[in-house]
Amino acid sequence: MKIIEKNAGQKIDYELNGTKLSFADGALTLDLARRQRDNAVTLDIMVDSEGSLTTGKGLYYAAQVEIPPREYDEEIIPAPVSESGEADEGEDTGGMDGQRERVERTPRPLDTDGVVLSLFAVDGIVIY
Repeated sequence: MKIIEKNAGQKIDYELNGTKLSFADGALTLDLARRQRDNAVTLDIMVDSEGSLTTGKGLYYAAQVEIPPREYDEEIIPAPVSESGEADEGEDTGGMDGQRERVERTPRPLDTDGVVLSLFAVDGIVIY
């Protein structure tokens, strides 16, 4: 995980365990793999008016997490062959022999080396 300090001052404590990112001794824990999508995801970690950590809206920024887009392994599955030895009829996908192929996409596990954690100063902010 790449760490960026956005400004000077004390930062919130964090811990990365596998794909789980915890802040302030477990006050907020995010499973980064569950939040990963096909496009990049940005999560704002905020402190609300009661000193609780939240994602989204709050009074003060504590951190920002950028999760990279999901990556896939792709495998081309050839068209099924009938008993006569010819490919089953189907839509022509542009292959030379007119067979219908499909692509099977398997998501790769999240590589936390691609996650970016930006930290903001939390001097004087009480976090519960």
